[in-house]
Amino acid sequence: MTAVKKKKRSRRRMLVIIDVMLLLCVAACICLVKIVDKRADEARAAEAAEEARIAEESKAADEEKAAEKAAAEEAASKEIFGHIYSYKGSADDAEYSLAAYDSAAEAGAEILAVPFVVSQSGTMYVADDDYADDLTGYGGDFSGMTDGQIDNLETLSGGKVLKLSELFDKYGKDKKYIIELKYTSERNLSALTDLIEKYDCEDAVSVSCRYFSGLRSLENIYPDMKKIFLCSNSENWAEALALGYVDEISVSREMMDESLCRAAHDRGKKFGAGILSTEEDIKSAVDMGADSYFTDETALAERVERGSRGYADQ
Repeated sequence: MTAVKKKKRSRRRMLVIIDVMLLLCVAACICLVKIVDKRADEARAAEAAEEARIAEESKAADEEKAAEKAAAEEAASKEIFGHIYSYKGSADDAEYSLAAYDSAAEAGAEILAVPFVVSQSGTMYVADDDYADDLTGYGGDFSGMTDGQIDNLETLSGGKVLKLSELFDKYGKDKKYIIELKYTSERNLSALTDLIEKYDCEDAVSVSCRYFSGLRSLENIYPDMKKIFLCSNSENWAEALALGYVDEISVSREMMDESLCRAAHDRGKKFGAGILSTEEDIKSAVDMGADSYFTDETALAERVERGSRGYADQ
């Protein structure tokens, strides 16, 4: 009986050992599964982190490319509209009206060219001639009328005569201005300097004039301001080339010529033309290397500029 009991005890111990080993195997399997799961989770986390990193880098690269493209487009736009002097606003609207200048601005104009006259009261109005007839049909001079009289006039297109201050109130320093000094009287010069001081806009203003005396007077007040001589004949052209205070010479459309452009550049001056209203004239100015031109067709000029200066795909 003792031997039988020993065998039974031995068998039970063996079974216990087997059970323990099975339990250990199960535990080991569970641990192994957990380890595998943990490593799988870590791998998935690492993969997700890598995907996130790649996505972030791709996003950053896309944003950088978008920023570079936007910067290139902005530079191209500034290059294009730096050549265009939007005169009279837009040919599609009543000339010298706020609506016309708004149309030019909507077309992308950065530089507004504005002629002015001065009322008897000393206020600057946007007009091409002191004689009011062409703009309003009234046979009198703006310089002989008070503000009240001018404000009661109606332009031929049915609007009011625009004050230059209204243009500055709307656009401020968001735009640059070429103010044409049509008359070089002390009153007109004083009105212009008062406007520049009031709006603190010396950096935003250039002045154009058909008279050397007007530009010379402004040279004494604003030596760093760009001064554009509006040239209509060969005698004045030769003198303008020789004068140090003339920064840019803008010839009439009839005088526009590549040889004059080269001559201006040889003397360190900018060359421009105006007023250009057709695609042919604008393209001719661009092709000859003109630095600028006055136009009442801002949108047309922008299209020609893009094609002629290689920005068509921008």
